[in-house]
Amino acid sequence: MMQGPEAPAAHWWPSWHHHRDDPPPPPPNGSKSVNFLLRLSALILALASAMVMAASSDCTPSSGVAAFTYTRFDAFVLLVGCNITVTILEAAAIYLQLSLDLAAAAAPPDDDKTVATDLEEEEKGIGPAGIVLVVVDLLVPALLYSAMAATYAVAAVFSDQIGACPNFARKVVQAKILSLAACAAITLAAVARAVPLPFNVPPVL
Repeated sequence: MMQGPEAPAAHWWPSWHHHRDDPPPPPPNGSKSVNFLLRLSALILALASAMVMAASSDCTPSSGVAAFTYTRFDAFVLLVGCNITVTILEAAAIYLQLSLDLAAAAAPPDDDKTVATDLEEEEKGIGPAGIVLVVVDLLVPALLYSAMAATYAVAAVFSDQIGACPNFARKVVQAKILSLAACAAITLAAVARAVPLPFNVPPVL
């Protein structure tokens, strides 16, 4: 007669004990999602800036100056080259980050702790993927800032020559604005990665 009541109690106690020891769910943190979206924005803006500058039409000023394109100004060539390089680097960084996050999400429950540790090491720049991400985070701002500064300086110095062709001047202004927006996006991405955000943003990574 004593075994009947004890069986449910023995079955109920481990279950209650198991749920009692379950760790609470982690607080929401949208840093990775915001960082991902800003990285993607920087990639698109940098590519658009390079395409606008490279697609600028030939300029034949009415003042009799010889026709020229953006290749006449080294700073504009630098802008195109740097922004294309930034596009490639950011694409690689986004791919690596998504690969790490998907690997962590697809890991079996028994491997969650190991995968989480590996992911933390990669994010700190310890593993191969982490080293690549750190290098990208250092190179991308340097390329964007240097190209943007050179472009703005040359556009100011040679404003008369550039302004002699309205279409060419408009393309230069558009490329400058897009490059400036890419700089802002990559700066905000670095801030979002370092500062925990108390909300989730789709895609939740």
